[in-house]
Amino acid sequence: MEQLKFRLKELEPPEPVTIMNSPEEAEAAAHLPADTISISRVIQEGTRIPFFIIKNDPLYQRPMYEQHWHSTYSGGRWSYMPMRIQYALHRLFTTYDIGLSSQYDFQQNVGVQFPLFQNKTDLDLYIIAFQTEITAVYTKGNQVVVTGTPKHAGVQVATIKTGNLHPSDLKKVLLIQLATPQGDELDYSYIGYAQPDFWSQQIRKRKEREE
Repeated sequence: MEQLKFRLKELEPPEPVTIMNSPEEAEAAAHLPADTISISRVIQEGTRIPFFIIKNDPLYQRPMYEQHWHSTYSGGRWSYMPMRIQYALHRLFTTYDIGLSSQYDFQQNVGVQFPLFQNKTDLDLYIIAFQTEITAVYTKGNQVVVTGTPKHAGVQVATIKTGNLHPSDLKKVLLIQLATPQGDELDYSYIGYAQPDFWSQQIRKRKEREE
């Protein structure tokens, strides 16, 4: 009985409730940049920056359910249904290579494994796009527009250098938008800006604590 209670706790909220946004999305929404412009303007007026495809599987079929999302797997670590629905709603995901534990959770949640460079001098921003073939990346202010061609299947993981991004407001999040080359939005993601020398800063702070 106790085991069933625990599994139920990992599957759904304790009471019937309508959830519009996850805590992470709500936090990001409170820090949106004030100077957001249209996707077409970012493409026309922004800077086109390099991107690097580190995983490309054009035949990938996104599963309806992964076995490790079950409540009996790893203590129900990825089984919470509101979280599962949140991930299912999106085809664009973003993350940094900053911490193996957070990366482990992230990759298990999106259901795709990809290589981690652990670049200690020039931080990468990872862009995971389902059912889209990425064609270009543009940036202007706190916006990054990833253009691509919609597909029925497939997944791509691309990286861009955070040093190529120049946010207009470091206190606000980055708005990453997946769009067609014509400027029609397919999906979006919010993520805070991390400096290119993130790892150098962490090493310096660790040495200062040790001293």
